Amino acid sequence: MSVRALKTFLAIARHGTFAAAARDIGLTQAAVSLQMKTLEKELNVQLFDRIGRSAILNTSGRNLIPAATRILSLYEDMARAVSTGDLGGSLHIGAIPPTFAKLLPEALLRLKRDHPRVEVRAISGVSDDLAAKVERGELDAALVSDPPHSLPKALVLHPIVDEPLVFIAHKTLKMTQPRKILSEEPFIWLSRGSWTGRLIDQMLGQHGIQVQDVMELDMPELIAEMVARGFGVSIIPMYDGIWLKDPRLKIWRFDKPRIKRGVSLLQRRSHPRTVITMALLQCLLDVATNNRRATIPDAIEI
Repeated sequence: MSVRALKTFLAIARHGTFAAAARDIGLTQAAVSLQMKTLEKELNVQLFDRIGRSAILNTSGRNLIPAATRILSLYEDMARAVSTGDLGGSLHIGAIPPTFAKLLPEALLRLKRDHPRVEVRAISGVSDDLAAKVERGELDAALVSDPPHSLPKALVLHPIVDEPLVFIAHKTLKMTQPRKILSEEPFIWLSRGSWTGRLIDQMLGQHGIQVQDVMELDMPELIAEMVARGFGVSIIPMYDGIWLKDPRLKIWRFDKPRIKRGVSLLQRRSHPRTVITMALLQCLLDVATNNRRATIPDAIEI
């Protein structure tokens, strides 16, 4: 069984198709197909359900992902063991969109500066999906919002930073009766399939507030733009205060209750790339400590 075939198999698992995997790893689709047929023959199991020209990962294929990931990680560990001692190898990570744009880039620059032999592959997504990928071994770690429920024991969270949840509205809206405004103004949800969306939903439910749904979007940046254009009001997380500079918006922090979401690095308790993910964790903590977070002076009670 070749290491190259396992790398190809995991590329297919990440991208979903032979064609996309072939583009990613620089092979022809025919070469990818041949590698997978050879791998299936060596394992004496069918890894894909083939329908016409499509090949879909089946249950056996999905069950192979964690083992293939461990084998490749051990292979990379062998290479590192005989190297100069500098960290090296590949790191597959995910991050929720705001953090992907604001916190992760600087942390990755620091990681590459300190450990230039580390190769990083990154994707964005919602916390729930990213956590599932970490648990299955498809990602080594992910930056996620803290979950509204308990996680499997195999996973561990390393806190990075707290982000306040803020109420945003068009600049013309006067915040005289917060509960009434939340109940009567058109409300733009941060996706309730996300962990932060569920946190907001729980908070509103605990205070008996029913909102008038008009939209449900998965990125705070999109929500802020829709609010700025007068489509409604919303509650979103804020880290660096970028929206405070938008003259079309008015932003309030919640005082009673004070609401925040934590952002943490999620990883498996035991996995072969722990040394690299812990180096990334330190870079993330350094960036979060050095960044100056915005102060939001106006407060509301609900």
